[in-house]
Amino acid sequence: MKKLLVTSLLALPISASAEGNKVRVELNKLEAAGEACQAYIVIENSTAQSFDKLALDLVMFDPDGVISRRLAVEMGPLRSGRTSVKVFGMDGTTCDGLSRILVNDILSCESDGTARKDCMDLIETASRSSVELIN
Repeated sequence: MKKLLVTSLLALPISASAEGNKVRVELNKLEAAGEACQAYIVIENSTAQSFDKLALDLVMFDPDGVISRRLAVEMGPLRSGRTSVKVFGMDGTTCDGLSRILVNDILSCESDGTARKDCMDLIETASRSSVELIN
């Protein structure tokens, strides 16, 4: 009976407090801007920390799965418990020339003026676009 109880407890969903320790990076939409593609990113910081800097190393893949470009994008500053929107352009890249974007690494991450090493573990990705955002 005790074994069944433990199994049942493990089947329960993750609590809101465990989920609340993430920085959710969502590719909300892509929009053509002349010869470039503009990305709209929604960032939800549900951690207890504010981030002075959070620079992502993004790798773009074409529809054939071939790397088409790499881009460093600053997402900070991010206040604790807040949602913000960042917009950046990808010159020379058309929106229909993308199939997915990889958050390859964290280039810099600072909280209260101190560099952090755990930021990649905090990142959770999502996409509302036909282009995937993965990590």
